[in-house]
Amino acid sequence: MIKDGQVVEWKFFQAVNGSYWFIEVPGYEEHIFVFGKNKKDALDQDIVRAKIKLFKWKFEAEILEVIRRADRLIMGEFQKPKNLKCWFVKPFNPAIKSDIFIPERFINSAKSWEVVAVRILRWEGKNPEGKIVEILWDKSNPETIINGYILEYWFKLNFPQNVLKEVNKIKYDVDKELPKRKDLRGLFTFTIDGEDARDLDDAISVEKNSDGYTLYVHIADVAHYVKAGSNTQNEAYLRATSVYLPHKVLPMLPEKLSNDLCSLNPHTDKLTLTCEMKLDEQAKVKKVKVYESVINSDYRLTYKEVQQMYDNELKEWDILMFWWKITKELIEKINLAYEIKNKITSYKEQQWVLWFDFPETKIVLDENLQVVDFKPYPIYESNKLIEEFMILANESVSKKFSKIPFLYRIHEKPKTEDVERLKKILDMFWVHFNFVNYDTKEFSELIELVKTHKEKHILEKLILRTLQKAIYSDKNLWHFWLGLEYYSHFTSPIRRYPDYQIHRIIKQKINGKLTSKLFGVYKWKLENIAKHCSEQEIKAQKLEWKVRDYFMVQYYKDKIWEKFEGMVSWMIQTWIFVALENTAEWFVQLINDEEELNIWEPDLEILQFKNLKTWEIITVGQKVNVELIWVDEEALKLNFKLI
Repeated sequence: MIKDGQVVEWKFFQAVNGSYWFIEVPGYEEHIFVFGKNKKDALDQDIVRAKIKLFKWKFEAEILEVIRRADRLIMGEFQKPKNLKCWFVKPFNPAIKSDIFIPERFINSAKSWEVVAVRILRWEGKNPEGKIVEILWDKSNPETIINGYILEYWFKLNFPQNVLKEVNKIKYDVDKELPKRKDLRGLFTFTIDGEDARDLDDAISVEKNSDGYTLYVHIADVAHYVKAGSNTQNEAYLRATSVYLPHKVLPMLPEKLSNDLCSLNPHTDKLTLTCEMKLDEQAKVKKVKVYESVINSDYRLTYKEVQQMYDNELKEWDILMFWWKITKELIEKINLAYEIKNKITSYKEQQWVLWFDFPETKIVLDENLQVVDFKPYPIYESNKLIEEFMILANESVSKKFSKIPFLYRIHEKPKTEDVERLKKILDMFWVHFNFVNYDTKEFSELIELVKTHKEKHILEKLILRTLQKAIYSDKNLWHFWLGLEYYSHFTSPIRRYPDYQIHRIIKQKINGKLTSKLFGVYKWKLENIAKHCSEQEIKAQKLEWKVRDYFMVQYYKDKIWEKFEGMVSWMIQTWIFVALENTAEWFVQLINDEEELNIWEPDLEILQFKNLKTWEIITVGQKVNVELIWVDEEALKLNFKLI
């Protein structure tokens, strides 16, 4: 526990939108809020010394000093003042108030007014000292700005030369491998992905038997091409994940691997790890086999096409997106896949699994990276089909190899105090729910209860915020969200390092190469891998959000003084979040932490603000009208006001 006046040392965080800050304290479950006037010169990820204060029954923190700066790259504009023999970089991040001094030997050929990325070397006085590590050119170019964000979040624009040289030497060797593997090239197989997907790492096959079904989930055998200890493996570990931006992907693996050798492109022999699941007539798993295989996918399908075939909108002999004709066999296999999926869904509804239905934002760009539109991503029942099959494979693999050192995807039980707070908020929406066990079943019942509520999406977000975040772990600690005792990420080794890591362990196990020495190495090594991959996943998510915010700001910057209708979707100590109809979500600042007197008082226990003059109440879920009053392109903020 912490107390008023206590001094703590821990990590300082900046929220994605840059509008507020907080610190985490070991042993204290909630993040402690830091007002702008109390943050000193601390930056995201710095280790700080802070004093805890109790104000209106809520803890907040005042930063006393920065103990250790995080290793980061900072984007800014390179400048050389007239008549001075010194150089500076003016940071774009408004949280960094000081210019960065650049010694002449660290200029790296940069010219005045170019956009550069700087690594801080020292920060002892007012002005930090840095070194230019990347020249990004023209800040009027969206690609330049986004590349700067990529570097700021510790991701790379390109692969190192030693990795590219190593990958170029890798050969396609399916013929050589074929005698060692199970030959599944005669098995009817297909992939289902988005229309613009390039790294196809999973394919499926389905069969109906006299006593049930057989479901095959084939996953690209990345571990065959990416050897342990190689430059490529080390680089994949550092990245840990692919990052998906609106206009491009930052892949975990170079293109020759991710889009060619490993990608399960149709009509090409491919090396895979297959999870073969025997299912009974209710589609429950009876037996699981995992083995190295070779497949040859018959079709590359899109989610939309699969749904259209199932709905009889596409028929035999029609031409698909990638120019193949629909056959009778393909339609039969699609219908069989849906039959299996529907049975899985049916018994899962009885097992209580949490299913949310949030619209994801699709940013439509033109060839110049200018925003054309924001709209919800189209979601089809075929998305759910693939999701169910992948979850089943992930669970089956995790359970099968649970006796050896392994990586798990865990999702812990929500905290009791968070659930109690949720109950209070639900009562405000006239949703009265009595929690007894705080388990997956109860949360599933609650989600079902709010499905018909007029504020369904708001309530679902409130429920989601109550749940903890899924992370990687070397210990099997249950997956609360899915209601599963065993769960690992097995199905995406092209874009997730944990999947690649367990592929290596599985291959060693099934080939009799998991020695007692390796067993011991994994025992201590997997904990660090899990922690690193969880951290990289968070950074990737923050980067994706920041690039999304950049495009949103570009889209709205010409809409100042326009009025919009929205709904209050969340609130923090000083702001309310307002969700607009096109899925954009922005902020209205009610409390200015620089002012002595504010007329709004928050009560975050029940998520409402009270106006101390008019007694007006603003609550989550309330419809509001807002007006865009200014745009800050550097801080990526849209400032709305209530009207």
